[in-house]
Amino acid sequence: MMAMAVAYQLGELAKLVDGTLEGDDGIEITGAGTLEQVRAGEIAFVESDDLLHLGEDSQASALIVPHHARSCRKPLIRAANPRFAFGKVLAVFSTRTRPEPGIHPTAVIGAHVFLGERTSIGALAYVGDGAVIGDDTVIYPQVHIGQEVQTGQQCAIFPQVVLYDRVELGDRVIIHGGAVIGADGFGYNPVDGQHEKMPQIGNVIVGDDVEIGANSCIDRATITSTRIGRGTKIDNLVHIAHNCQIGEDCLICGQVGISGSTIVGNRVIMGGQVGVNDHIHIGDGAVFGGQAGVISDVEPGQFYSGYPARPHAQAMRVYAAMRKLPSLERRVRQLERLLEQRLEGP
Repeated sequence: MMAMAVAYQLGELAKLVDGTLEGDDGIEITGAGTLEQVRAGEIAFVESDDLLHLGEDSQASALIVPHHARSCRKPLIRAANPRFAFGKVLAVFSTRTRPEPGIHPTAVIGAHVFLGERTSIGALAYVGDGAVIGDDTVIYPQVHIGQEVQTGQQCAIFPQVVLYDRVELGDRVIIHGGAVIGADGFGYNPVDGQHEKMPQIGNVIVGDDVEIGANSCIDRATITSTRIGRGTKIDNLVHIAHNCQIGEDCLICGQVGISGSTIVGNRVIMGGQVGVNDHIHIGDGAVFGGQAGVISDVEPGQFYSGYPARPHAQAMRVYAAMRKLPSLERRVRQLERLLEQRLEGP
């Protein structure tokens, strides 16, 4: 049987997003869509005045717009941050449901495990000895929770995540499928031409409100703790090596690799495929364009790009100069031939 569509009155959504309603508050909204694909009965958002005409011409029954946007011929909700407000609306129309609390019969629960209230343990999940699972946390099917792992409250750990022994998660942590937290750091000692493993006896500590993308890996520290600061968001396929200290509210995009013992400040943004050298310090608020190669310490609040990473304006000048290299090479060869002809004489 198909689930019945959920409908909200526009006035209800305005209250939800703390916005100012302009138009009929009784209009029923049954979903949300993009400006290009929104349908009648749905709501869309407009991030700037330049896009308002697209909203007016769309099939949307209502729009979420900036506070300063001019009036238009559709009912609207004015919001301080339209994108954030639209996110709240998306949440109420989400079809993802929370599993019911309880332990699936096929789950394996070790000795001396503490399960908080309203926890949910899915099929074929494993929870090791001495683990502590916080209230309202969901462990989806086929998750491996190692010994003495601790999770906070309201965490969501999706299928096939592996948390090695003694990993610690704060509250409201989200870890997507296939991520591995707490695997051994990549540490070896060269002895007689061979590589002898350095034991990795530390752990990983993840702060509150962190989200970790699918198939990302965060290695345990050699002795102390690899740390991920509160509010940091990590995309898919990211690798954070042992002993790293990642600050608060960072954004780390897909396929970033951060080498061991690097310290990353607060509110740092790394574009896709950024590579970071080991044992360096990155200041608060630094921003790195995609595929930047960070090989040395970075000052706070700077925008870097290129390889090796340098201030963005300088990197763009280098790139522009590189584009001229083929023509410069031809000119040099022409000058060399001219010089040779003059040296040879008549």
